Amino acid sequence: MNTHMPFRTLRRPFPAGIGKGVGAILTGIALLASPGTLAAREYPASAQVVGTVIGGRYGWNPFHAGNDMRRDARGVFRRRMYLSTTGGRNGDGIYAMRFNTGRELRTAFKRGTAAGRLVTGSGSASAGNIIFRIPRDGWYTVGFDPAARTYAIEPKVEEMTQIDSFQVNGFVHDREGAVECFDGRRTRPAEKWDEWAPAHEFTRQREGSWTITLPLSATGGHEKNGVYQCLFSANHNSDWGYGGIIGQPGRLAGGNGYDSRVGHAEESAVVFRVPKDGEYTITVWPEAYRYSISPAVDYFQGLEFQVNGDVVDDPWNPASPSHNMEKGAGGLWTKRLHLSAKGGSLGNGTYTMNFSIDGNWALDSIGFGGVWGRTWHSDPQEWNLLFRVDRDGDYLVTFDPAKGTFSFDPEVRPLAKVESLQISGNFEELATDGNGGWNPTDSRHDMVSADGRLFTRDILLTAGSVYDYKYTANRAGWAWSLVDYPYDGYRRLAPHGNPPALRFECPRSGIYRFSADVESGAYSVNLIQLR
Repeated sequence: MNTHMPFRTLRRPFPAGIGKGVGAILTGIALLASPGTLAAREYPASAQVVGTVIGGRYGWNPFHAGNDMRRDARGVFRRRMYLSTTGGRNGDGIYAMRFNTGRELRTAFKRGTAAGRLVTGSGSASAGNIIFRIPRDGWYTVGFDPAARTYAIEPKVEEMTQIDSFQVNGFVHDREGAVECFDGRRTRPAEKWDEWAPAHEFTRQREGSWTITLPLSATGGHEKNGVYQCLFSANHNSDWGYGGIIGQPGRLAGGNGYDSRVGHAEESAVVFRVPKDGEYTITVWPEAYRYSISPAVDYFQGLEFQVNGDVVDDPWNPASPSHNMEKGAGGLWTKRLHLSAKGGSLGNGTYTMNFSIDGNWALDSIGFGGVWGRTWHSDPQEWNLLFRVDRDGDYLVTFDPAKGTFSFDPEVRPLAKVESLQISGNFEELATDGNGGWNPTDSRHDMVSADGRLFTRDILLTAGSVYDYKYTANRAGWAWSLVDYPYDGYRRLAPHGNPPALRFECPRSGIYRFSADVESGAYSVNLIQLR
């Protein structure tokens, strides 16, 4: 198998979009009524609503039981929730959502071409999230009928469909900052990913397309190798987002913002490589879910998968030949791993693993969303696979990108939830851990918790000192590192990758309580005793 995937060049322009959307008012739960007897209707076992209407770290995760809806006798699923005119992605009362059934990625229901109607199945890629504005603070009931493919909200809300502005966000902005900030009203993502940055704005053309010209370089991008990753957003709302479909250059997938990606293996950011330095024009037809880039660029084909982590040599280099999986019957990919009960980076049989596509991190890793055996391709709330083996031997890992599943034969022991939390950093009282405060496997880093959700640790700090710190889970080293991710625009902990450490500048000497909520992602530092 090839270590580096070949690229395909796209030169074909796309037609103009299908025209402006129009605003609409949802008329209520009556939209959910559909003809037919109960016996003739199809009842899924469960349904989920995901989006900013839920909030928290798991708001977009259909696997999470906290996103379940309740079904009534007619087969309509409902969820009552409190929404605020200062809530939503941008704190302006504009919310985004979509639906799933059976806690499955492949059952996503997105907005159809008319208010109250939904699209699912193969056509859902060319559909987006439901975007709406609430008129006042209060309780709202969302109804979802998967058999009729309809939805409604009571009281009435304003559904938003017209695109008034369009942005490109991501690593295509080489000269912009990579640090998350707070603007006095809400947390903003790092400048590169901030949908409000002026340099990210497209220009609307008369025929309905949107264009922007950017200086790109063969030595630019996130890893300085000419590979660029970006997402598109409408109306400065990344949840009104558009991502790419790997292996189908020029085609966009709707509902794919930075934080709201659907999670399929084939849906990623728009990723491409520029062959030489120059000015590149991106043209997008949002209504047609199409885009083009001129001059021509190269694209990953999405034909190969790899495993990464301490299960293989050169653990976190997806381009290494030792990581390649083999494709078998039925589109299944396999890799035989030799694992030991005394192996892994900790030497106790605990291993860390994820999957990658075409040997490049720009296409983002594939981990799991908190349910063992299910894959999740949707940073930043995506975990590495963490597990333990009890005996030495060969283990066959199988990955099914079409179904979004993985398995081991023989079975391994999953470590699939946070059992303990540790804090590491340049704190004086942790300096003797053998690594200057950065040895998270040492028991002196443990935090305490009464409910398994909120963890705390009281630490003596010195006035004027600057402390950098990170949270990790299950004494598994850096396998599960929870830090505030700089690109999502939320002040909450995320498990994806290895972002920069959190920082606290101590104003007064004393004992400070560090708190981390592993469910919501909330974290804080508070003075509890002066010294």
